[in-house]
Parts: sequence; structure tokens; C-alpha cells
Amino acid sequence: MILDRPGRLKLLLVSVLLCLTFQANASLYSNQFTKLDSVSKAPASNNFFGVIRFENMDYLTMLPDEDKFNRQQYFSARLGLTGLSYDTFWGYGMDVQAGKYSYGASNYSVQEIFLFYRLESFFKISLGRKKIEWSVLDNYWKTSLWQPKYAIDYLRPEEQGLTGAFFEYKRSDFQFVALTTPIFIPNMGVDIREEDGELRADSRWFRQPSNKYDFNGRIKTITYNLSVPETRNLVSRPGVGYNVALGDRSKGFWVNQSAGYKPVNDLLLKREGYAQAAGKSVKVAVSPDVTYHSVLALDVGYSFQNFKVISSYIEDNPKSKIPTDEWIIQNLEPMKGYSVMVENNIDYSLIRDLKIQLGYLRIDGGTISDINASSEKDSFTLFDERFYFYNSLLFKTEGKLFKLFNRDFTTKFSYLRDFNQKGSLVNTEFQFYPVQNWAVLVGGDLISVDEENDSSGFLNQNRANDRVYAGVSYVF
Repeated sequence: MILDRPGRLKLLLVSVLLCLTFQANASLYSNQFTKLDSVSKAPASNNFFGVIRFENMDYLTMLPDEDKFNRQQYFSARLGLTGLSYDTFWGYGMDVQAGKYSYGASNYSVQEIFLFYRLESFFKISLGRKKIEWSVLDNYWKTSLWQPKYAIDYLRPEEQGLTGAFFEYKRSDFQFVALTTPIFIPNMGVDIREEDGELRADSRWFRQPSNKYDFNGRIKTITYNLSVPETRNLVSRPGVGYNVALGDRSKGFWVNQSAGYKPVNDLLLKREGYAQAAGKSVKVAVSPDVTYHSVLALDVGYSFQNFKVISSYIEDNPKSKIPTDEWIIQNLEPMKGYSVMVENNIDYSLIRDLKIQLGYLRIDGGTISDINASSEKDSFTLFDERFYFYNSLLFKTEGKLFKLFNRDFTTKFSYLRDFNQKGSLVNTEFQFYPVQNWAVLVGGDLISVDEENDSSGFLNQNRANDRVYAGVSYVF
């Protein structure tokens, strides 16, 4: 790869940030919030906790026509609340967040919000939105096959729980969870709108579909019309699932298995188009739709005192949806995913609470094609891949490296190499706590590909979104 001036700047920033920090997150992109089920243990207890964060982001590649996206400030707050009654029979949990960019609309999300009633010490019923350990691969690589995600920033997706009734039976070395969900809440991302015949969003992360189309050997311009059905027609989609776990994940051999039939978390896109005979444009109406899939996951692991080995498998079989005449809809190809991960925890006098992880992901299948009412493939497709990564190696580490003036330096670093896309993704952040609850932070996200091209891969599509940021956070 030839390093021009921006390339040399990227290399310099990587070197500086690597010197500043050596840590990786508990997931592919960002730290997971505290598990609500693990907080409230004492009777009649209520726990309120969260983080408030302000940061200034500078992108290294300038967008000449979108100067407002080259530098942005982002203010966000995430709050958690849990409680347990005097008799320990009932309790609740809530995990919500909200944020505001200096340019763009406000955003908010609900990761979890539920009530539970305990019939026995080992059996309880929960109602609401709740996260479950359905699959290590799904959680670690953010494939969103089981649980939906909230991603206004593609490098910081947050996993959200499914919504419904959870029947949980849990012993020290055995767990069974049954889920029935009456409604469907899909993946949430940037707000998309129609403007001057184009689909647009106030975000650098939005993947704009092609505006050119080969119509009978003639290249025509596409003008889009966004048609959104009533919300109830999208969310009134029930689903079921179960999870069985054997063994103690903190020691020895354990197995985790899940299966379900539920809506695919990504909405399908269908389109109706026609070409004006004497015109130069193709008018296309675009509308979201929902399809179902069966999903199966299996995790097998072994935990030593400070070392873990995990193998994870997941597959899904989406149901093909045949459109009505004159419409074309996305058809999702089934996928099979395989992952192997190792984790080592280091705790010495100088380096404390350091977690090192190494994982490999391989996904077979999982592409997208567009089909018509006769189930024939169309020559044009809006998007052709379901996932960000298909053949990747990921190294991550996180922890407290040392103290300065008796104050913690915490760091995180991750490096991902995707062999299919021939590109890399580096995430890094450094935090210093001058006082107990306040932290000063600096970090960066660097995306590179060996050869720049027009491919639809995640790294290539977002290679202009390298950034550095700095800010403060308050944890309580």
C-alpha cells in the first residue's frame, strides 16, 4: 500500500495511540454496560448507576460537501436502575441511554427494561426487554442474529434485549430460559429520509444506495421515494426461543445452546420501480418489510483460573419472502458462523486487571440478492452483504496498566484484520482519573484497506471515517 500524506498521518496516529494505550473492550467495539441481573442482590435494595460523557471528534478525511460532519461534539448519558423487594420475590431493571450530536437529531435507546417475579429461589418470570446470553459469537462479533443492536455509530453498536416474557430456571450449574415475544423491535440506526430523490441521513456512517441503473443497456439515474408502512404492521411479529446452559462458566467445562424462530433483526428492503420510456431516470419506491428466520447457536468452553477457551457456532435460515407483482425484495441467504476465542486475565503488582482476548470468525453464506415475484434474481441490488465481517482475526486487551499520583490509568485497544476485505480496524482509548469519578479520555478509530476500490465491504465503505477524539466522562 502506497502511503500518501493522509496515509503517513494514519501510520503516525496508530503509533502514538499504541504507545498511549494497550486495552480492548469486552466486546468487538465498546464496553458492555453492567449486567442488570448481577447488580441487585440484597433485599430492599435499589441501585442507580451510569456514565455521562462528552467528547469532541475530529475526522481525518474531510468531506468537502458535508463540512458539518468533519468535526462533531457528542454528549451522551447512560443510566441503569435495579431494585429488589424486601421479600426478594420481585424486582426490576432498566438500562437506557440518550445522546446528542452537535449536528443531527437527538437519539435514545432502551437496552433493557423489565420486571420480574420469583416463584422460587431458582425460578422467575420476567416481563419486558431483557438481554440473555444466547450466543457468545453473536454477542462478541455483534452479528445481531439473536439480539438487536442500536448503532447510530457503526463502531459503537450496543446490544439490546428481546422484548417479551422470559421464563427462567437457574441452578448453580444448569440454566433454562424460554422466551415468547409478541412484538418485534428491529435494529436501530441512523434516521433515513428522502431528499431530492435520494436517500440521505445526517451521518457519515450511512451507506447510500447506488443512484445509477443499467436499463436495457442504458445507464439511468435512480430517484428514490421512501414509503414507510404503519408501525404496527412492522412490530406485530411474534417469536419464540429457548436457551439451555450446563456447567459453571467460571470454572471447568460448560456448554450453552440456544434455538428460536423469530423475525430477522434487519428489516428487508423492497422496491417498486419503473423507467420513463423517454426519460433519463428510473423512479424507485423503497419500503421496509419483515421476514422470519430459524436460528441455532452452540457454545462450548473450558475455564481455568485465569484462562478461557471458547468455540462458538451459529446458523440461521431466513424465510424467503416473495413480493407481489411489480415489486422486488431482498432475499437473505442462510449463513453458518464459526468462532474460536481465547481469553487470559493478568493481575500483577504493576499491571492490574488486564484482560487479553484473541478471536477468529468465519462466516459462510450470508449474502443478499434481490428477487422478483417469480423468485428470479434481479440484476440490481441495494446492498449485497448482511454482516460487517466474514473472515476476521481480532486481538483485544483492556485493563489498568499503572497508577500515577495514586490515580488509575485505564486503557483499551483492539486490532481487527479482515482477510476477505484485506483491511484493518484499530480501536483505542486511554483514560486517566484525576479524581475518583471523573476521567479525561483520548482515543481514536483507524480504518484502512490495502487497496482502495468500489467494493461494498464494511472497511472499504467506511475507510474515510478515521477519527480521533478527546473528552471527559463522569461515572456514578
